[in-house]
This record gives sequence, structure tokens and C-alpha cells, in this order.
Amino acid sequence: MTSALDITAITLGVRDVERSRDFYVDGLGFRSVLHQQGEIAFVQCAPGQLLALWDVAQMPGEYGDVAHGSSAPPMSLGCNLGSAEEVEELYAAALAAGAGSVSPPTVRAWGGVSACVADPDGFRWDFVHNPGFRTDPDGTVHLGGM
Repeated sequence: MTSALDITAITLGVRDVERSRDFYVDGLGFRSVLHQQGEIAFVQCAPGQLLALWDVAQMPGEYGDVAHGSSAPPMSLGCNLGSAEEVEELYAAALAAGAGSVSPPTVRAWGGVSACVADPDGFRWDFVHNPGFRTDPDGTVHLGGM
């Protein structure tokens, strides 16, 4: 292998594929479903990247023991936005689409604004405005003073 490994898919084990598809496509505005067949739906979440919404009951056959518990899964997904206003708008859209509030839009010590919601299955989403965040044409990410 001569190049860096790119993450092209993130899979979330969900309790209701259709509800999750509605949350991500209709609620948050991800690109339309690329492929869906009962137990799994794929939406495009970034250039060259898919979010797979897979019925959690089907996952053990391929992934081994997985399940939802009483705590949130130990991961979060994030979205860097262009302004604090966009954080507030996406936070409100997520709540309207069925997310639960974890933390409202808040000015952070590192100089930006962030908010956190839980999707219908408890997966955490961070909506962030970092004034120093930028991406070069080659895809290199810079976080500024963070």
C-alpha cells in the first residue's frame, strides 16, 4: 500500500433503519439514500464517504457481539461548520428531527462554538464552529489554535 488509508464508510448499528434514514436524510439533510434493502441503508455523508445504517440485530453475524446498552456508545461523529449560527441551525434541525439534546450551542474555551445531540439510537453528534478550521485543496485539515 503506497497511500494513506481513507475511511470510506462509518457503520452505525441502529434499531430502526427507516427511522434512522429519515433522521439523517430528511432531518439533517444528508444526500439521498444510495442503496437500501431492509436491514441496511447507505447515505453519502462526505465526498467519498458513506454512513451505513445497519439493523443492529443483523450485525453480530459479521462483527461479533454488538449491542446497545444503557450508556451512549463511546464515540461521536462531528461536523465542522462555517459559523456559530450554523451550529445553532443544525442543532435546532436535529432536535426537530428527533434528536435529544446533550449540550446546547456553547462558546468553548478554545475559541469556537459547539453543540452535541444524540440521534435516535444515542449516537452523539458534535456540531462545531472552529474559527481556525480549514481544509487544503489536497484534503489536509488544520485546526488552528485548538
